Amino acid sequence: MDTRSIARTILSFVSGKTIIVVEDDAMTAQLVADVVASLGHRVEIASGVERAVALAAANAPAAMLVDLHLGTESGLDLISELAAEPLTVGIPIIAMTALDDPEVLADLDRAGVVAMLEKPFAAADIAALIQAVLDAGAK
Repeated sequence: MDTRSIARTILSFVSGKTIIVVEDDAMTAQLVADVVASLGHRVEIASGVERAVALAAANAPAAMLVDLHLGTESGLDLISELAAEPLTVGIPIIAMTALDDPEVLADLDRAGVVAMLEKPFAAADIAALIQAVLDAGAK
């Protein structure tokens, strides 16, 4: 870990919000986590539904980025489960997907997803969307 990474990690514990990244692809999860951490936020990564729910309940995150395809599990099922739990209802969810199926998009809208991050995405896309979602929640 280089000096800048250490400084960002320290800064995130002091001033940042907790953001949970739910992604089963380790490289994509780390890319998203690195971008979020560079914004000064604390990042938790989960690769499956059970871990994501546990992290959300324990950390009261400011937002979650959720991939819709989590191996054999469904990100949409996770989103529905979070919305049904008193400890996790109301967490702003950003869905990550390569799908542009109108039915899936309608399902996400009904589930209360606040934003969509279309794959493939750039680091700047992640940063801008996270900041917009957090700014909207602060009002």
